[in-house]
Amino acid sequence: MIFSMSLASAQNAWLLNGNSPTTPLNYAGTTDFKPFYLRTNGSTPNPGQAFLNEHGSFLVESVNNTNIADVKGSLVFGTTNRLGINSNSSLVGGWDNDVKGSGGANIVVGQGNVVSNGASKSVALGWVNDIGNSNQFAIGVGIKLKSEYSGGFGIDLEAHDDRSFVFGSGTHASTKLINNIPWSIMFGMSDVSTVLIKDQYVGIRTTAPTANLHSVGTVRLEGLPNGTGNILVVDASGNVMVSSSTAIKTNDTPTEFQAQIDGLKKEIQELKELVSQQNKMITGFENEGPKLYQNTPNPAKGETVIRYYLPTHSGEASIEIYNALGQLVKSIRLQEKGNGSVNFTGLNAGSYIYHLNVGGKSVDSRKMLLEN
Repeated sequence: MIFSMSLASAQNAWLLNGNSPTTPLNYAGTTDFKPFYLRTNGSTPNPGQAFLNEHGSFLVESVNNTNIADVKGSLVFGTTNRLGINSNSSLVGGWDNDVKGSGGANIVVGQGNVVSNGASKSVALGWVNDIGNSNQFAIGVGIKLKSEYSGGFGIDLEAHDDRSFVFGSGTHASTKLINNIPWSIMFGMSDVSTVLIKDQYVGIRTTAPTANLHSVGTVRLEGLPNGTGNILVVDASGNVMVSSSTAIKTNDTPTEFQAQIDGLKKEIQELKELVSQQNKMITGFENEGPKLYQNTPNPAKGETVIRYYLPTHSGEASIEIYNALGQLVKSIRLQEKGNGSVNFTGLNAGSYIYHLNVGGKSVDSRKMLLEN
């Protein structure tokens, strides 16, 4: 009631009745094309001030009468912000934001942001971001967006192409991280992309991924738990595949791993020699006379096997073992003809020579090493 009475006493300055059904009880406005001010502490040089301007935008001033909004339906708060005649339905806050050349429905908050080229439906939050087209989104510092449906989050970034987004930080305002690849998302902390997602492809240190995961350079995994699983195999083209072989991941030291590898190499070599000997024995040596083969394993621990071949017409035969002093330490008579073998155990560690004797003559000999 007090507010309506004060307005009634100044009817020559204010319009008290608007369009039906408004009355002096719920309406107050200017009588001409001038702002409608609300002030606190109005007698001071810089009172608290908010006003509905002559175009129909609401401005809340931090320094009075510094914002310009030549447009209807926008909300402006702060100082020295500029809205042009097409910037309707926008929200602008902060200071020194230039939205004169923009279209409508933008949200701009911060300092020194620019929206131009009739850009509409865009967002710029932060400092000196540059929006140059519609449907763009920038949060950070020095972000420049040129094409529709682009976005940037961080510092000193640029997105040039349709539906491109960039996240991170360039090294300087003059060396920005730039995404000019359409339909992609780029991540990085310099002027070179670290990760790029394009369609269904992911590239690490490459902007042209050709696989679902495409990495250039070293890929290292650390601190993995122990366990059993299938082995990953990398082919010559860099493709990673799952092998049918299984392996066990343990906490063994590199030295222990090397010992295991050396042992496996030794076993493989012995298997190769055994296969070679078996192949030779399968082919037969009936016309070549008796044969004596290298014992396996060699060096041996505890037990070793000596294989031989005796033609069917061979006379009495034996294998005799001599130590390094030339002393006979063991002799075994051979009963079988053809391919055969004998097992030796119980010999002390050392170097030995074993002979194949046929008909009282030594026809072949080999060296043998036994270990504890």
